[in-house]
Amino acid sequence: MDIHLPNKFAALSLAVTDVTLSADDDLAPTAVAALISAANNPPASIGEIAAIVGLTHSATVRLIDRLETDGLLHRRRRVGREVLVEITPAGRRRADGLQDRRLAVSSGFLASLSAEEQVLLDRLVDRMMRDHTARGYDRRRLCRMCARTQCNCCFEAACPADRETSATESVTREEA
Repeated sequence: MDIHLPNKFAALSLAVTDVTLSADDDLAPTAVAALISAANNPPASIGEIAAIVGLTHSATVRLIDRLETDGLLHRRRRVGREVLVEITPAGRRRADGLQDRRLAVSSGFLASLSAEEQVLLDRLVDRMMRDHTARGYDRRRLCRMCARTQCNCCFEAACPADRETSATESVTREEA
């Protein structure tokens, strides 16, 4: 494989993230992911957020401290030692706004493609994500920034591929 396509693909993914987060400079990407994770998985344990965001437990505790100070999350205790984190109304509004922006930015990038190209890209991306998760990657981590109401990225048990027939699954070089 030529090195140019992987390089362009990586640059495109960073461009989407950079534009999405540019309007919210006070939150680091891990803070955004933690906020959205708490919104998508209420209530979430600190350990669960750490696994989804990809931080150590202690780094996640510090991150939760900052988000709690900002009024975006709050802790609540449950029976035992497990600490659960819940999103506040202000945090929910912030998470929803970030997810809306991410979808708008992505839609802007996709607007340069025809409807047929978008259908083809959708099938190719489904295949890449399915292969990625089949190699053992955590689906929760893959979808850590998704707007869960609009997510079909294989987070749930029924991946897009499970709903397709084998005829639509194969994408030939001619289609690409």
